[in-house]
Amino acid sequence: MLWTIWGTVFIAMFFFTYGLATSWASKNRVKVRLGAPGPAPGLSPLLRQKENASRLKEWSMEWLAYYGQWVMPNLDKVSEMRKSLIMAGYRHPKAPAVYLGLRVVAAFVLPIPLLLYFIIRGQVTPPTLLMALALSIFGFFLPAQVLGMKIRGRQNRLDKALPDILDMFVISMDAGLSLNAALQRVAEEIRGVFDEFFEELQITAAELRAGITWDEAFDNLAKRTGVQSIRSMVSLMIQSGKLGSSIGDALRHHAEFTRTQRFLRAEEKAAKLPVKMVLPMIFCIFPSIMIVVVGPGLIHIYEKFLKTGFMSAGSGKFMGF
Repeated sequence: MLWTIWGTVFIAMFFFTYGLATSWASKNRVKVRLGAPGPAPGLSPLLRQKENASRLKEWSMEWLAYYGQWVMPNLDKVSEMRKSLIMAGYRHPKAPAVYLGLRVVAAFVLPIPLLLYFIIRGQVTPPTLLMALALSIFGFFLPAQVLGMKIRGRQNRLDKALPDILDMFVISMDAGLSLNAALQRVAEEIRGVFDEFFEELQITAAELRAGITWDEAFDNLAKRTGVQSIRSMVSLMIQSGKLGSSIGDALRHHAEFTRTQRFLRAEEKAAKLPVKMVLPMIFCIFPSIMIVVVGPGLIHIYEKFLKTGFMSAGSGKFMGF
């Protein structure tokens, strides 16, 4: 019981500290962007000089990559895994090996505290070994679930930022900038605000400077992100370019369509809210209301009628005896 209390306190303090750090970082983004000198405007994140990482982080990545190479699947599965990691924002060449190493290490390390606890208490039995095995399986699949959550979170942030970025694209192109110049200008404007979209646009700009056609570069952008709204935008741009229509007008209409879709999704979530609130109301809210409203009346009835009646009946029996 004591271990459970300390574990709960540790987890609560960890998430509290993480929330404070995240909130503080988000509030200082604009200050850091205006006060600190940023990277070179025309330089892609893939071509910048690697920042000095801590030795502990490098050693941990090397260690996890070493163990991940033991269970490295074939090239097809590695390619699919790399696509998922890129969607989550991990572009390091050793990212698949580190990811597999993390799954292997989690599968071996997670059951160790439970096994040590049962060994110290001398309660190593087949049920406890099954619990450790279940915990090991949970540790093996936990990084995959965390990766899926990070992919969905990143895609949601990219989807929310898309209408504003499209508006900036339209303004830049209406001002007379070409597609490449507008891409670079928008990327610099969103730096420090939408950092993930900034990196994607910088990679696209680097591909354009390398000689890749703009339709292929934007198609790679859609594949890297995996966001449906970005795929629709890229398809609309390619179709507009082939038909000879204005790309700026197409992006303007797509921005309005994306905002309409966001509004419809918000209405859908609001319509589902009463149904989702039924179970919490039945099992959490209604019992509390019943205790507050009916509880004092029941106590009063018990004290005035039932308890007095029992005492009177007991006294009568005693006198009759």
